[in-house]
Amino acid sequence: MAITGVLPVWIALLALGLLVAVVIWANQREAALQASEARASQAEARAATAEAGVKAQAQMQAATATALAYANSPEATVDRRLGLVLATERDPTDQRLRTLKDAFGPAALAVMRPEIDHLLSGGLHLGGESSYEVTVLATAYSSPDQAQVRTRERWTYDERSADERRTRCLVESSDQTYTLQRAGSEWQVADIHLASSSRTDCSSP
Repeated sequence: MAITGVLPVWIALLALGLLVAVVIWANQREAALQASEARASQAEARAATAEAGVKAQAQMQAATATALAYANSPEATVDRRLGLVLATERDPTDQRLRTLKDAFGPAALAVMRPEIDHLLSGGLHLGGESSYEVTVLATAYSSPDQAQVRTRERWTYDERSADERRTRCLVESSDQTYTLQRAGSEWQVADIHLASSSRTDCSSP
């Protein structure tokens, strides 16, 4: 009877031990599965981060290439040359005039010079509200080394005397076509054809 009474206890203990072992094993398996899922999530996150980095770098390189292409384009050259003309008319020094000769060919310079000569002859310069706005209407290539850029422009000529008194102020609206020729790695404005032009007085200062 004693042996019979003890056996169920051992059986119960053994079953309990097996149950505990199964629970521990299940918990460990669950923990291992969670750890594996976490590692997989981290790997996916790293991959997504790397992909986003590569995409951002590609977009930045594309944007840089686009900016460089525009900077070397005939359209950008025209805009820079017009900025140079305005700077010269604001401060018509010998150095700026020499720079104009490098930026414009003889035919194009002949179109630009009358306004500059008018200022020089009167001891005037542009100041105050002087500015320009340029819109590129079209660009065409006659050859890889020659291009025509058609623009619509609005210039404000606020003419000032040496003591900064306004002597005259005009707004000029015009359409023209610039012919550009490659000069080494850059473009030179070879000629300018004025299609239309109108001038009105500025509003009172």
